[in-house]
Amino acid sequence: MANIALIFIPANANGKVGLDFFEFAVNEVAQLGICFWGKFMSRIMFAKMEVWMVLLLSLAVIPVMILFGFLVLDGSTGGERFGKASLSAVGIAKIPDTLRDVISPRDRLQIWNSKRYDAKPTGWHTALAKMPQIDGYLLASRYDGSVKRHKLELISMQDWSVKHTWMPHAEHILEGASTASAFADYTAWNASLFREISPLLLANGDIIAKDHNAPLFRLDICGQRKWMNDGRIFHHSTEMDGDGHIWVPSVVEPHSVKALPPDFFEDQIVQLDLNGKILFARSVPKLMLDNQLEFLLFTNGMYNRDPTHLNDIEPVLDDGPFWKRGDVFLSLRNISTILLYRPSSDKIIWMKQGPWVAQHDVDILDDHRISVYDNHAQDRGYGPYFEGNSNILVYDFSNGAVSRPYSDLMKSENIRTSAAGLFTPLSNGYALIEDVQDARLLIAGPDNSLAAEFTNRAADGNIYLLGWSRFLDKALGDRVVRLAKAAHCTA
Repeated sequence: MANIALIFIPANANGKVGLDFFEFAVNEVAQLGICFWGKFMSRIMFAKMEVWMVLLLSLAVIPVMILFGFLVLDGSTGGERFGKASLSAVGIAKIPDTLRDVISPRDRLQIWNSKRYDAKPTGWHTALAKMPQIDGYLLASRYDGSVKRHKLELISMQDWSVKHTWMPHAEHILEGASTASAFADYTAWNASLFREISPLLLANGDIIAKDHNAPLFRLDICGQRKWMNDGRIFHHSTEMDGDGHIWVPSVVEPHSVKALPPDFFEDQIVQLDLNGKILFARSVPKLMLDNQLEFLLFTNGMYNRDPTHLNDIEPVLDDGPFWKRGDVFLSLRNISTILLYRPSSDKIIWMKQGPWVAQHDVDILDDHRISVYDNHAQDRGYGPYFEGNSNILVYDFSNGAVSRPYSDLMKSENIRTSAAGLFTPLSNGYALIEDVQDARLLIAGPDNSLAAEFTNRAADGNIYLLGWSRFLDKALGDRVVRLAKAAHCTA
């Protein structure tokens, strides 16, 4: 018969087990564990081993490293040969990035290559004897590294003063939001990381905004949420058409295209009214497949989980010889393609690849010309690579000619925008150029030289990301300034 040891635990006056005894027991067990672990590690660390055994173990590690690297490559390029093992290997390889985000999450909003702009002054600075006066306002969207929050600022371009600020609290505007999307970055859904990308200002001072891959919001003039569309996630540009509706890129979940793995990013163009109701939606990959353009999306042996990367929907506001009111231009970055799409007939009217590379921000200049922010960024296997600089291209539909009116400025200012990027013609011959990735706003003068610039540097000396700013005409800006004063918003 097995021996049974009886342990008598002393009780206090109330009949309950004494805490002192438990503390004693825990300490004893802990000391025994530490002692055992110390002896075990000592034997391992100071064990005598033959040289041949060390060499053999070293050689045995090499195939393990090769296998791990192969699994990471397979998982990161969408391969399915090893299923969950590949995805697990990718997760392990991302541990340093994950630890960085946990330990210092705001680092992802900091510009790491900003050393080349150390000589640039903080904030607004003019290259002229006097700051240029422009007839309008700037709705600046930027992460303020000094207060650790993203903010929107209404800036008068007459005197470059901030007239009103929106700084919504992410936890409040995200309250009750769905977390069902497989593509949203929920670690950024907090006040210190959430951004308002491509904000759209309405006549009553309300803001339509979102972060990348997040719900769409309408905020009042004080930054309080009026409505939220979280039935899907939205990303990149927000633009208004001639009927007062808005167009925003989104993602199809679940996929409408068959035989796609879960990680495939199926872009969608979405039209909404100003109450957040969806009026129209169309899958971009499905549209391309329906127009026999599958060769741009799916090539055997070269799977791309994000082949279109829709980053701009630009509505056509007026009829012209090459387009009609209601059409939309689509910028598809990852295949360096711009489409002119007609939702009323579900037809692609025009398409062109290049000479832009990884472009952003299509703008209609007149009835026959468009401008394109040509990032000109490549990836040859080691991340962003540039042959030259980013540029502003103007394409003329009447003759197919491409011009580069800002080449000298983009070269002299060393503009290399690996992602995002905006160009907006202003009044009096000026233009706004936003180098999002290097956190700079440039004002080009009528002679295409640098007239003024802004560097988004914080009090800590670091430079932080911009969030797609927007030019506003003077009438709208003046109206919102009056409304903001009357609202008496509190922080």
